[in-house]
Amino acid sequence: MAEARPNASARGKGPKACSNCRRRKERCDGMQPCGRCISRNVASECQPVLASSFARSAHSAHSKKPGRHRNGLGETDLVNDATNASIIDLMDEIELQTSNQTDRSNPEHILVESPSASTYSVSRLLRDPRGRYMFIGDSANLSFLQTIRKVIKDSIGACPLTEDPLRYQMVETAIKGKPSWLETGLRQTPPRFTLAEATYLVRRYLLATNCVLDLFDEAHLLQNLPSWLERQPTETDVVSTTYYLVFALGAQTCPEDKEELAETCFSYGRYYTVVSFTEDPSISSVQAYALITMYLLNASRRNAAFMNLGTAVRAAYALGLHRKEVAALFTPTECRTRERLWKVIRILDLFMSSSLGRPPSTAETRDTLSTDNYSASMALCAIFETILNEVYSRRMISTDALWRISALHRQWTEKFQQGLAVDGISPAETVGDEMLPNIGLLHVKEAYYWTIMLLTRPFLVDAVSSYAPSAVLASSDENESCVSSCSEKTLVHACVDSAMRTIELLAILLDHNNIPKRLPFVVNSILVSALVLGLAHFGNMNKMFPVDVSLNLAHRLLGNFPHDAIARRNMTIVGHLIQACQLFNEKRSKSDRERQALLVGKLFGKIHETPLPAGSGSARSKTDNLSASTISGLRGPPQDQTIQAQQPSSEQNDHDHDHNQQSLQTQFGTNSQPSYQELNFVPGSSPGHTETDVMSDQFKDADLMFDAFEESMPPMLPRTLWFDPYVEEFPFFSTLDTSMT
Repeated sequence: MAEARPNASARGKGPKACSNCRRRKERCDGMQPCGRCISRNVASECQPVLASSFARSAHSAHSKKPGRHRNGLGETDLVNDATNASIIDLMDEIELQTSNQTDRSNPEHILVESPSASTYSVSRLLRDPRGRYMFIGDSANLSFLQTIRKVIKDSIGACPLTEDPLRYQMVETAIKGKPSWLETGLRQTPPRFTLAEATYLVRRYLLATNCVLDLFDEAHLLQNLPSWLERQPTETDVVSTTYYLVFALGAQTCPEDKEELAETCFSYGRYYTVVSFTEDPSISSVQAYALITMYLLNASRRNAAFMNLGTAVRAAYALGLHRKEVAALFTPTECRTRERLWKVIRILDLFMSSSLGRPPSTAETRDTLSTDNYSASMALCAIFETILNEVYSRRMISTDALWRISALHRQWTEKFQQGLAVDGISPAETVGDEMLPNIGLLHVKEAYYWTIMLLTRPFLVDAVSSYAPSAVLASSDENESCVSSCSEKTLVHACVDSAMRTIELLAILLDHNNIPKRLPFVVNSILVSALVLGLAHFGNMNKMFPVDVSLNLAHRLLGNFPHDAIARRNMTIVGHLIQACQLFNEKRSKSDRERQALLVGKLFGKIHETPLPAGSGSARSKTDNLSASTISGLRGPPQDQTIQAQQPSSEQNDHDHDHNQQSLQTQFGTNSQPSYQELNFVPGSSPGHTETDVMSDQFKDADLMFDAFEESMPPMLPRTLWFDPYVEEFPFFSTLDTSMT
């Protein structure tokens, strides 16, 4: 039976229409590429859109609540500015929308006071520097950033953060031309090192990768180093592959400028890996690909690292590293090597899966809660895996999952010290003769805080996104925080508290000049924390937490890694976020000033405005066209804070007083915190629907508002104002020449 053609009445909106035809509202033949894209010479941009995504988007749009912003994002470095506009338009059309509605009939999905808390549908295809599309999922930092952009745009309008031309790009360091390691075999001799140089690079490698790349013992590496330096390395020498990759990481992270040496060592190490370990999996091959993955992460090449990690994961599964009972069949030394190698694979996999929003490549079969050889790192990986599988893959948070994951956190904190000992991580804040920061301890603690932020982030987004757009219109004195219920407040505060503690934890890096110049795990935690703090500012939580101080500290921390391309990009993002927070404060302060100026003018009059010609309705038209921010600020104090005045005992006065109180309550409300129901504010409304129009139904007459203010004024009894006299001890100040200061 012939396939039915798309309905002509749909005008290109059918499920088979490509993204270009849907955007241009044209008929599409459903082919790939379609006829219209071929005729317009844009066949390379003809992208299919899954039919199921449209159905889910329609359902989500129908049931979406006001103030909830579900969108997605990305961003990057090294792109052609001439194509930014077309890329942004195209990315707006190929966004992958997925429903996040929960089954409210299932008791498992009922949270304490909220039917459900769903993660936002922010999965996207982003372009890398070569123009290819890459998948970014819900848990990704870039997805979280785009959600924040939506909240900010609905709150204060366009700003550098929301109009960033790189917001649909993924920051990557693009390699031009053929990779240099492919020609390594044609070179004459590999680089040679003295024992002092090699020892220094090994120790810098161990310092920077402590906890996250625990592949070798320091004693083992240093013990075999002299004998290896004395002989000529060969392509089939497993030890040569390991040492060159270790030297590459040491040179890449040391504070000195050894970029060329790092690239040379990496080229030889990668070339030896391909020559020796391409065909058959082995312990050495898994170690080599893990080292390559870490080097590429440091080099801001996350997609390349993701590819090489995949090779390491499949080789690990082929060797049975994922099963503890298999490792138990070998000698104690071999068993320990297998266990620590599996731990490294798990750490790299869960880090990249969480930060890029991609499904984990590994699954844990061990009992990570067992007290026997309890590893703090492995237990944290299990928590990451649970959050990704039970929260972000399902796009919802259930009460059962919340309590189960929080129980894992409590158990982890109880066994924290024991787990550090098994992982070989010192509990001291500094290590070595130079008293450098304990990077391994920082890696463990920041990962713990990241799991909390990852779990509670949807609650923060849900609360702030429905609060911030109206908060900028109200008085800063009257606004409370974005959450009211106790259960949600605890979860939201846990997210903000973890972000602040992460920044405080990493502040030690500012006190040392000899730290590794590339720390991708640290840079990631700084960005995640900064995004949480910036969003919390728009939720009016800067009154409870020192959000602004921590946000500026995060900006300084990112500036500590100028050699890292991703850190530089993140620093720009955080700088734009700080500007957005300042603009939010300025708009709120302006709203306060306008509110007070109106009341003062109505009470005492005003001469600072030029009167309009008679008959033009000067004063009336000015007061009738008040801004929404001014009007929303005129709500006055809450009812329970109004001073109750004693009125003369008469039936008429009592009736007038009750009427005035009722009028005041009607005009100003008993709740000082604005809401969408009160303001009739719908984010993303049509451009013609102005703020004044939204408020006009509630506040049509400025005189009526002042009448309510006047009625609320209590009578005052005469009183004497006492001024202290000038006594002999009054501190007079003499004039001093500025040249003497």
